[in-house]
Amino acid sequence: MKARSLRFYLGLLALGLLVPLVLFSAGVVNRFADAQREARAQGMRETARALALVVERELGQSVRALEVLAHSAPLAQGDLKTFYATCQAVVRTQEPWGSLSLLDVQGRTVFTTDHPFGTDLSARVDDRPYVREVVETGRVAISDFPYQRLQGPPTVVVAMPVRHRGTLTGVLVATYSMQHFDRLWDEQRISGNWVGTLVDEDGIILSRSRARERFVGTKARPRYIENIRASREGFFASRTVDGMPSYAAFARLQLVPWTVSFSGPREAFKASVNQSLVALLVAGLGCCAIAAVWATWAGRRITHPLRDLARAARERPDSPDAFTNVGATGISELEDLRATLALTAAMVTEREEALRTKMTEAEAANLAKDQFLAMLGHELRNPLSAITHGVKVLAVTEDAAGRERTRALVERQSLHLGRLVDDLLDVERVSSGRILLQKGAMDLAECVRRAVAALESSGKTQAHRVELDVAPAWLAGDASRLEQVASNLVSNALKYTPAGGLVRVTTREEAGEVVLEVSDTGDGLSAELQERVFELFFQAERTLDRAQGGLGIGLTLVKRLVELHGGTVRARSEGLSKGTTFTVRLPRGQVEQVPSPEVSAPEAAARRHVLLVDDHEDSRLLVRELLELEGHTVSEAADGPSGLERAREARPDIVLLDIGLPGMDGYEVARALRGTEEGRGLLLIAVTGYGLEEDRRQALQAGFDEHLVKPVDLARLRELLQRPLPPRRVQFTKPGQ
Repeated sequence: MKARSLRFYLGLLALGLLVPLVLFSAGVVNRFADAQREARAQGMRETARALALVVERELGQSVRALEVLAHSAPLAQGDLKTFYATCQAVVRTQEPWGSLSLLDVQGRTVFTTDHPFGTDLSARVDDRPYVREVVETGRVAISDFPYQRLQGPPTVVVAMPVRHRGTLTGVLVATYSMQHFDRLWDEQRISGNWVGTLVDEDGIILSRSRARERFVGTKARPRYIENIRASREGFFASRTVDGMPSYAAFARLQLVPWTVSFSGPREAFKASVNQSLVALLVAGLGCCAIAAVWATWAGRRITHPLRDLARAARERPDSPDAFTNVGATGISELEDLRATLALTAAMVTEREEALRTKMTEAEAANLAKDQFLAMLGHELRNPLSAITHGVKVLAVTEDAAGRERTRALVERQSLHLGRLVDDLLDVERVSSGRILLQKGAMDLAECVRRAVAALESSGKTQAHRVELDVAPAWLAGDASRLEQVASNLVSNALKYTPAGGLVRVTTREEAGEVVLEVSDTGDGLSAELQERVFELFFQAERTLDRAQGGLGIGLTLVKRLVELHGGTVRARSEGLSKGTTFTVRLPRGQVEQVPSPEVSAPEAAARRHVLLVDDHEDSRLLVRELLELEGHTVSEAADGPSGLERAREARPDIVLLDIGLPGMDGYEVARALRGTEEGRGLLLIAVTGYGLEEDRRQALQAGFDEHLVKPVDLARLRELLQRPLPPRRVQFTKPGQ
């Protein structure tokens, strides 16, 4: 889509506002024009109605005058001479009247004011329709067409019945001059373009305000006659008899079926509408011009600041000052845009700086990872090399003392290798949040004693002095994990303290907290290293011999385990070669001091029948030899189905069951065993390389009693083998059933 300027859209906006306004104005003008036409039509109808009333009034006066004469005393008494004189006097006073005549019921003329009284007119018989109508109906009649008198202009006749004692005795006839209506049009002052017309029932023009000599007595146009016959009054478009396009209003008389119409030229009606349309057009053009000027001004008012902001964004996109230095726009939206652009520029600058920092940190982390992988290879190769060489020595030496030393070496290096793997797994679990603490009431002092005793038994403390100042410090915590914390802190102190140095461990309670403090007289830490010492894979500078060993994850694990307990750990040192102090603070929680259980004398070792199910043949063989050396009876199976069958046949006391088995996995085998009568009283122990907390929970749900991670701690295994066997169980159900 082609890009348009903002001014173009402002013009469209102005046009969009203007067009509805013009359309609305056109509608208003049209309604106004209709109203004007209707008002003009209503005025013409009222004029026609008024003219009809005037004509009807004139005729009514004549009818009433004749009625008075028809009931006059001389006529009733038969005094025709006196009545004749009265009629002559009335004709002289009634301007429209031309003459008065008295006829008998046969239409013979008795007398007429046009001739002297006594003239014999009996031979003159008037048989015109209006006479017959009066004789037949006994009501007044008015001729509906003009007829030419013997002398003078066209007239109409008004015939009045004459009665004597209720009997029709004659007809009194008055001739009415149509020129009287011509004066009526003159009195109404009808302009030359407007026409007043009086027509009878047949459409014959009786009187007309214009061109009387030409059209009086002629018949109106058929369309005109059709319209006036449709109703008693109305308004319609037509043409006059002289061909002028017009609008005509008409009204019919009540006394006689005559119609008065009032016609005006159509141009008179259209003139006002045309003037309104011209005014609308001029106003519309003016509004368009004003809108164009306004759009131009508003466009410049908006586009100039936008161009300044765009130029600032192109030239200095990373500088907030480039936008704040743009002059004030006076438009709130543009001010918001300017502030937003300035904020965006600041955020971009900040994010670029953060990105550079992240990249630096990522490069450092990548370097630390490479260094860690190199250290991991070194640390794994050392025990593997010692184990490999030890196995070769055991294969060739026959010296009992040498074989014992070699066995102890292989065992020590195997344990060291297991600890390395455990540390790697632990730090991954803690980092991903997959460790669930098993909290309970515990004494941190006792926990520290066990950790130091384990280090002493491994010979790691032989070259140092280790002092314990541990007071009872009870809290709600996971004893095994806090023992791991203490062991890692003491091991770290031993690594970085020269031989003969002092490592001091203390525990105490302080204001609702339990404090563990491990200090040494070793290498110490610089201020920078005190902030980074808990980072994953971080280690202080080492020599190539790596005499201290380790992977650089022990302190990371300490920090995250302490944080899982809701505590804090920090390192403090006065500087290099001035020793280091690690302080752990843990919330005490709602726990009371619990006395240590009394240790009873050990019972005699029990001999068990153990079923060993493992698909790794070498591991299975070695574990069998160890169990048999301790006096246990051992049966074997290499996969899930054979292990299940062997358990049913041998009916062992304890089953050491691997999880990753072919055919059926260890969970399926455990569920199947628990579903049998002989399997409900078994002690099921999972022995697997899957060591996550979720793996342990899944094993217990499948029916296992214990969960051991390879390589198995032999001391823990011996403890489990001596545990009293569980009682016979009820039918085992799968989780969720």
